[in-house]
Parts: sequence; structure tokens; C-alpha cells
Amino acid sequence: FERFLPTGGAFFAGSIFGPVTYTPCPVLAWKNVNGKPEIVAAGTMMNADAARIVVKRIVLTGYPVRVHKRHATVKYMFYKPDDVKWFKPAELYSKHGLRGNIIESVGEHGTMKCLFNAPIKQHDTVCLPLYKRVYPKYAPSDGQDILNVK
Repeated sequence: FERFLPTGGAFFAGSIFGPVTYTPCPVLAWKNVNGKPEIVAAGTMMNADAARIVVKRIVLTGYPVRVHKRHATVKYMFYKPDDVKWFKPAELYSKHGLRGNIIESVGEHGTMKCLFNAPIKQHDTVCLPLYKRVYPKYAPSDGQDILNVK
């Protein structure tokens, strides 16, 4: 997931399987590049919290094809009317800061009617955020990446 980490000034949290330590403990992450170690990240450990979860966020986008004040017909977000019906309780938002809901499905290709809190513009983009809980991958060590704790 290195390609998703912007450089300069952003804060992130990651999960690891490692030895038990107490906070605040400094952490350095290294990567082998052409046989030489190169530092990838630096930070401190957070406290252990069983209630903390890690989520992955994706955003489905669609485009308004017909607009009339607060109502819009949105295409290209879904491809089946069943999907529109499934996500009907979810809240939509637009790139210009509007909030809205799905009213009904139109036709057989996933087009839908939506109602927003203010008049929507034709060049706006309608977004639906989706969240999924993810678990850290556990790969048993083959003996080369053993931590030497003294």
C-alpha cells in the first residue's frame, strides 16, 4: 500500500504482528532496496486497543444527466436496479458539498433519481462512500525476518 501514502506531512496508522512493547516506543520501518536497507517510515507506537478497527474506504461515483433544482437523475454509479435498491438507505454527497438520498431506480441499467439538500449543478459529481473492515495479513515467517530482541 505504499503507493497510497502521500509524501510530506501526513499521519497514518498501521498494524503489525510483533513483540509486545509499551507506549511511547519509537518505530522505524526499513525496506531492502538492492540489498541495502532504506528507511521507509518513522513514528511511535499507539496504545493497544481492542476496540480499534481498521477500515478500507472506497467511493462510488456517478454523474447527473438530468437536473431540475434539487432533483437529479444519476447514471454510471450502478449497473443494476437491484444495486440501487440495496444502497437506497445510504447517504450521497457531491463534490460541491451537497448531501442527498436515493429516491428510486429508473429503468433497467442502474440509473436512479436522487434528491439533494440544495440545487445541484450539471457538472457536479455524486459520490457514495463505502467502508469495509479489513484485517492485517499474517504471513508466518520463514526464518529470515526474525526480530532479534535483546
